Amino acid sequence: MTSTESEGMSKASLDALRHELLNPLNVLAGATIGLLETDLSEAQRAWVRMIQSATARLHGAIENAERYDSRALADGRARLADLCSIAAARVGKPFDRERLVRAIESVAGHRPLRILLVDDSPDLALLVRTYLNKTGWTLDVVENGERAVAEATTERYDVVLMDIDLPGLDGATAAHAIRTADLARGVAPTPIIAMTAFDPGPAASAPEPKGFEPSAHEPERRVQRAADVVTIADPEIAPLVPEFLDSRRADIQTFRTALADGAFEGIRSTAHRMKGSGGGYGFDAISQLGADLEAAADARDVDRIGRLIDELDDYVNSVQVVSA
Repeated sequence: MTSTESEGMSKASLDALRHELLNPLNVLAGATIGLLETDLSEAQRAWVRMIQSATARLHGAIENAERYDSRALADGRARLADLCSIAAARVGKPFDRERLVRAIESVAGHRPLRILLVDDSPDLALLVRTYLNKTGWTLDVVENGERAVAEATTERYDVVLMDIDLPGLDGATAAHAIRTADLARGVAPTPIIAMTAFDPGPAASAPEPKGFEPSAHEPERRVQRAADVVTIADPEIAPLVPEFLDSRRADIQTFRTALADGAFEGIRSTAHRMKGSGGGYGFDAISQLGADLEAAADARDVDRIGRLIDELDDYVNSVQVVSA
């Protein structure tokens, strides 16, 4: 069988699947329209609107099924687009205090707030807590999607800061579960801010939501790593830097052990967290090294991973830190 014949059969199968899925979806769409014309309670109407939204999303996925042929798109880009489709804003990691506060105020206003941060990076959680320390806002932190859903569906939060790349239940799935629970309770949707160091790239299909903030550290942007001195201008961040650098030394040992064991996913996840927090502490070079290690782990490039670990080791143990 030629590759052309194989592709033709694949397209025929895809068209048949579309036909089989669209028929019941069209019935479901018509049923929801009919239901909304009947005497429903507000809670029931909320459920019907949720079904309509899900049906529309399924229609879109079916009509554009070819785009899922790309493994990268089906993974990171698709999850980012999914999260951004319901998020009120996006903040690219790493970020500074002003960008974070501005994004929160853009969706929740200037008032006392209760905020839920969902992120598995202790460095990032400490940074956010420090940034919000003088705002008077209350911050709760959970490290995975399952706990996020449990917290947000039993407690009322004004804003959820949601990372996309979480262990277990990912950020997009957790955000949908929270939105579903809001609809079921008949309450206004909790504003969700997508927080991610993932680069959507030119192929990302989701529109940028209100409050979109592009990451200041796109993977193709090379950061100068040779600087021997880093100046920390924020007096609240300066005391946190020694512990941050100690954590990177621990990461180096984690990377070396994982490389010896061929544990590329462990390298990728640790590098991703490092990419998202380094610049917030004043170390753009560490964020860039995290991005490069993440890419090398995805490619399973053993030699490049080894070189980058050595580069990180050299940087962490030679950089001088001064306070402004």
